[in-house]
Amino acid sequence: MQVPLSHQVDVVGFHSEATRLLARQVPPETVEWCAAPAQTVGEEALDAGRASIQNRAARAIIPQSFIRMSELVVLHRDPQRFDLLYRALWRLVYEPDLKHHFEDDDLARLRQMAQAVRRDIQKMKAKLAFRPIDVKGEPIPVAWYEPAHFVAELVGAWLARRDPSLRWILLTPDRSMRWDGGKLLSAPAVAPTQQPHSARSDAEWARVLDAMPWV
Repeated sequence: MQVPLSHQVDVVGFHSEATRLLARQVPPETVEWCAAPAQTVGEEALDAGRASIQNRAARAIIPQSFIRMSELVVLHRDPQRFDLLYRALWRLVYEPDLKHHFEDDDLARLRQMAQAVRRDIQKMKAKLAFRPIDVKGEPIPVAWYEPAHFVAELVGAWLARRDPSLRWILLTPDRSMRWDGGKLLSAPAVAPTQQPHSARSDAEWARVLDAMPWV
């Protein structure tokens, strides 16, 4: 049984589908999670990516500790992360004592993945290096970074909240983001071979950035 998700870090969609599957008692070995490749998205709220379980039944079924951990695990690049999450969730529901077994392989792996994502977030925050590039006559700080996991959107939202008055452009192999002082815009990803620290001149980069389809 294939279960589609709208994008690679669709934690809200995962929680919704997982709750539906649990209600139908669909075992994890019969489920194949399919996350769509990263796509350009338009203007969004800064907290748009945070999981929100609105349904009361869903909140009762899914432990809050699992929800918090899954918000990090879905950002991991392991292609089996959704399968592992649903299997662990299924077991937590049908094996109530499992939450006390800290040595359990599934739960231990999820904790390791969540910790790896936390480290990647902190590393990206610490290592981002912006340099001004003239775009339409205005110097805009531009940075390129290749995170180990899907953390670029989360870090971009953090940057926007940290100093809303500062405009910037953040380019990654997953997604490009631009903060215009009021909203977070998106454009296609930038490959490592195209990063601003390559041999291209600032004038060339200004033309590239100016031509990007920011939405």
